[in-house]
Amino acid sequence: MNKFEQKIEELREQGFRITKTRKGVLKVLFSCKNPVSAMYIKNLLTKQKIDANKTTIYRELNFLIKNGFIESVKLDEKMTMYEVCSHHHHHVKCMTCNKIFEIELNENIKEHEKKIFEDTGVKVFNHIFDFFGTCKSCNN
Repeated sequence: MNKFEQKIEELREQGFRITKTRKGVLKVLFSCKNPVSAMYIKNLLTKQKIDANKTTIYRELNFLIKNGFIESVKLDEKMTMYEVCSHHHHHVKCMTCNKIFEIELNENIKEHEKKIFEDTGVKVFNHIFDFFGTCKSCNN
C-alpha cells in the first residue's frame, strides 16, 4: 500500500467519506513534489474529468488541513500553496522563476524553540522559516 492509499485508508478509518473530489485533491498533492496552489489542483482535476468548483476545492483543502493530512504553505503574500504532511522541512523560493526547493535544516530547531521559551516565556507551537533568493539557473 503506497502513502496515498494509506491516507485514504486513514480517512476511512476515521469515519470520513471518500468523495471523488477529496480523493482527487489528495492524489494531486501526492503526485506533486513541491507545494501547489488551489488553482493548480483545480486544473489537474478538470483534466482528470473531476468536476469540482473552486469553493469545493477550498472546502476540501481546509478539511484536509484541519484533520492533519496536508499543510498550507505561504511563500508570498498573494498565494497560499498546499502540500502533503510528510516530514518537517522548509522551502527556498526563487524570486525570478518562482521555482520552489524543499530543504531540511541540520540545525536543531527544537533547541531554538526551547531558548525562545526560556528567554520570553512563549511556548512555540509552530514556525514559518523559508528563504527567498535567486536560483542557479536565474543567476546565469
